[in-house]
Amino acid sequence: MLNPRNAATEVFLATLVGAAGGLVFVLMGLVQWQVEDDSTWIRFPVIVAVLELLAVGGLVAGLRPARLTAAFLFGLVALVHLLAVLNQGPVWIRVLSGVLSAAHVFAVVMLNTKPARIHFLGGQR
Repeated sequence: MLNPRNAATEVFLATLVGAAGGLVFVLMGLVQWQVEDDSTWIRFPVIVAVLELLAVGGLVAGLRPARLTAAFLFGLVALVHLLAVLNQGPVWIRVLSGVLSAAHVFAVVMLNTKPARIHFLGGQR
């Protein structure tokens, strides 16, 4: 189980970004659904959030392949949010997508640090 006391801080931060990022994306979809009265706005964010929460679950469980899987998934989600930034749409969605994209890139960097690799692969700290 991921405990901030015995896990690397980098892993804890990446886990926090993954969970919060998925939930904020669903919240964005819910708001847009209410604004435009179109339920298709919520489908993709829910799929992304489920994938992110599965990756976060793997990180919390301490599974060895979870680090690379989560880094790959967070990188893809960062690209999705970057496409939303470059797309036309409401300014608040573009700004929030930019923040979420930066946060997911930060999570990828945190998962590729030496303490995170040691946490998942083992070895001396």
